[in-house]
Amino acid sequence: MNGVSVQWAFDDSSIRRHLAAIAGATFDRVRQDIGEYMLGQIQDRFDYQQLWDGSAMPQSRAATARGGKTLIDTTRLYKSYVYRLVSGGLEIGSNVVYARIQHEGGDAGRGHSVHIDARPVLGVNERDADVIGDMLLDAVRMM
Repeated sequence: MNGVSVQWAFDDSSIRRHLAAIAGATFDRVRQDIGEYMLGQIQDRFDYQQLWDGSAMPQSRAATARGGKTLIDTTRLYKSYVYRLVSGGLEIGSNVVYARIQHEGGDAGRGHSVHIDARPVLGVNERDADVIGDMLLDAVRMM
C-alpha cells in the first residue's frame, strides 16, 4: 500500500473457546424447556379448541350434543402427550391409539363408516418457532 496503512491482528482464542463449548454442548436443559413449552402449547390448544396453526378446531357431533369441548371429555388424549430427548433434539407425541386418526383425520370404525375430521394440535407454528428460537439463543448466551 502506498501512503499509510494499519494492520490489525486479533486473538481469536476466546471465540474458539466459545465455539468449542457450543459444539460440545448437549443442550439438555433447554431441550427439556422446549418440551415442556410444547406440552403446554398442546394443552392450550385443547383448552381453547384451536389447531396448531391457530385455526378453530372442528367440533365433533358428540361435543356439540353434550355442549362440551371436542377431544377433552375424558382428558385421556389431553394428558397423553409426552416428550423425550433424543440425540440432537426431542420427540413429542402421544401413545394413545386414536391420537393419529384425530390428528390426521380419516375414516374409522367398523367398515370405516365414521369420518373423523383432522384435528392436528401437534405442530410448531410461527410463534412457537420464535419462542423456541429465543430459548435456544438464551441458552447459548448463558454459556
